[in-house]
Amino acid sequence: MSLTWRTVTRDDVRAVVAFTNLVGERDGTGEVTTEQATTEMFEAPRFDVSTDVVTVWEDDELVGLGSVFCRDTVVEGRAMVSVQGAVHPDHRDRGLGSELLNRLEARARELATERLPGEPVRLRTSGGLPDSSAQRLLEDRRYRPDNYFITMQVQLADWVDQGEETAAVRPDAEQLSATRDAHNDAFRDHRNFSPIPEDHWEFWGKSSTQRPEQSRVVVEGDRVLAYSLVAEHEPGVSHVELVGTRREARGRGLARQVLLSSLRAARAAGQRVSELEVDSTSPTGADRLYVSVGYQPVRVVSRYVRDVD
Repeated sequence: MSLTWRTVTRDDVRAVVAFTNLVGERDGTGEVTTEQATTEMFEAPRFDVSTDVVTVWEDDELVGLGSVFCRDTVVEGRAMVSVQGAVHPDHRDRGLGSELLNRLEARARELATERLPGEPVRLRTSGGLPDSSAQRLLEDRRYRPDNYFITMQVQLADWVDQGEETAAVRPDAEQLSATRDAHNDAFRDHRNFSPIPEDHWEFWGKSSTQRPEQSRVVVEGDRVLAYSLVAEHEPGVSHVELVGTRREARGRGLARQVLLSSLRAARAAGQRVSELEVDSTSPTGADRLYVSVGYQPVRVVSRYVRDVD
């Protein structure tokens, strides 16, 4: 059987979705996608599937998949490039992961030079669950652990609503647009953060996965102070994509209000689970808030980085 390395096309969407969902299930990372969401991602601003995606096939079977994405601005003095890749669980220990990483790193360096010329480069990627094959490969390639993302969930059928009143409301289109400014303010003191550009925000907001009816904001005048924006990547799972509070409004319990209101909306919509991720390096102690409204940790996924000068 022969291997073919090539880019991806729209004709490959079904294979990409099946591969992604299989790897997410077998590796326990919870990653899941749909054909519609994958097709939409092919149109993301400044993401070129003809150069920024790498696949390897054995005959007509997709056995490896990876992509790169470069931030628009310098992050902590470096061009930050996300490098994501995986090998089919039944085709590991053949050197495919190492070769896939070679190709992704090469494109990442090219992309950083195109986007932010002259800047040193930082590669950032997922290491999966503890003691995964991905972690071992990355450590062999001089990547180092950077932080961890803890997935937390609420089983909505068992959730006990504490009945607190909130000022949170379902956002209209104008408030959803204004939430970008609130989010960029809320996260500017977090590690690895860079402001979300307007075109990316608009693109993300039009995704078929977005659930504005389950999202909530707290507004004063025409300014969004706190927000909980929800998507649905897996049927029955209400995924809180972004949650935060403007720095000036912290300490008022507004994040708690939007989360409680989103939980109520998710249960009213018939969802089974509400979930979110929290960065282990969050400066606001967000995990304590999430536990207080009913979330419990279910998995920990690592992030690794390597600096390239």
